[in-house]
Amino acid sequence: METAGTLPWQAAAPGAGRRWATAAVLLGLVASAFETTVVTTAMPTITTELDGRALYAWVFTGFLLASTVGVLLGGRLADQLGRRSTFVAGMGTFLLGSVLCGFSTSVPMLVAFRLLQGLGAGVVQPTTLTISSDLYTLEERATIQSVFTGAWGLASVIGPVVGGLLTERLGWRSVFWVNVPVGLLAVALLWRSYRDPPRPERRRFELGGPALGALSIALVLLALEPAALPASASMAVLLAAAAVALAFLRQQRRSADPLVPPAVLRDRTVRASLVGGLVAGGVLYTLSAYVPLWMTSHLGQSALGAGVALVPLLTGWALGSSFGVKLLIRGGLRASAGLGFLIAGIGAALFGLALSQHAASGWLYASLGLLGVGLGPAASTCIIAPQARVRWEQRGTVTSAVYACRMLGGSLAIALVNLVGGSEPRQVLLVVAFAVGGALAIERLAPGAEAGGRTALVAPIIE
Repeated sequence: METAGTLPWQAAAPGAGRRWATAAVLLGLVASAFETTVVTTAMPTITTELDGRALYAWVFTGFLLASTVGVLLGGRLADQLGRRSTFVAGMGTFLLGSVLCGFSTSVPMLVAFRLLQGLGAGVVQPTTLTISSDLYTLEERATIQSVFTGAWGLASVIGPVVGGLLTERLGWRSVFWVNVPVGLLAVALLWRSYRDPPRPERRRFELGGPALGALSIALVLLALEPAALPASASMAVLLAAAAVALAFLRQQRRSADPLVPPAVLRDRTVRASLVGGLVAGGVLYTLSAYVPLWMTSHLGQSALGAGVALVPLLTGWALGSSFGVKLLIRGGLRASAGLGFLIAGIGAALFGLALSQHAASGWLYASLGLLGVGLGPAASTCIIAPQARVRWEQRGTVTSAVYACRMLGGSLAIALVNLVGGSEPRQVLLVVAFAVGGALAIERLAPGAEAGGRTALVAPIIE
């Protein structure tokens, strides 16, 4: 079992080996972050050229839904089959989907290929974070977090700008292909430098849980899609989703190897982190999907201008994440995530007010920057905290669980914003509700500073 200063095995050779493995992890994060933001600025152009504005939300929702399935599978595969093989398989799927997206000739085709791309990304993202936790102890992770945050933030910040430039200069198809060399390099580096942890006895891999969970989410999203079904059919689909969700819960209770072990779910830090992941995904992915659209429709911005609008949000995210671990160690999740969501809610409210008053672009950018400063520490520490609370051989499972909640929150939030429609300030109001609700939930669910601060995070843990 991991302590504050030791690792149960060496995931990479000391010195150069660990540095190369870290570089591979950073490239994986860069590819993931870059893909999320580089595509958003191209979407108004894509849906206009392919005449698919009605399916705008499904380009993001489909990606997030498939990512949720990938996340659920990725954590279990990483723990049972090995981190390295899981990373390579996920990255290969992600890159194949990216290439095919660039050859799409219609929005329905693009949505289908985004499902493949999202499945691979869902496997890669939690596996990458699990590998980083294998490479460093808790105290080292508190230090190295600034490096990972800087790389993630840099990729996220330049993604919208590069996406706008690629769309205007080379066409929108290039935004899906730009990640291919980065992903291939990450695979090569990790394969040569990383060693898988010792694995427990291999258990039977159950697909029933992820399949039922994904089906339930898909039915809810279908019911929420405007004009997709008549009102009576939408109600029937919602009832079917509830029935499938009930079957999922029953299957998990009977399973000898559930997606998240019951002992882990009983921990207050883990439960609060799962809720925090849900809220963080709802806020982050909704803003990433809709801020460019709001800026182009409200202010008449070009694709490049819409991309620049995301820069202050993601810069604030990177800045906030850099001190998130310190807040977590000193005051627990209430300080890092609860306060972070509250600040994000204030930033979202100011952004909606600026939109409604047709304020200058500077006010919009400033409010988005404040939103990012709050969202960064909230989202990042909701992953770091539960990782520190479980045994190292359970990290893949708990990391995937939080990431699945993040993807689920993003899928549901985008669908709800699309359902609400109406004016931009009205849609932003939903984002405010997500963030403030998250702050209240963390305050209620998370342990206080004494039970959730440094002592609880450095000491093991959940058996």
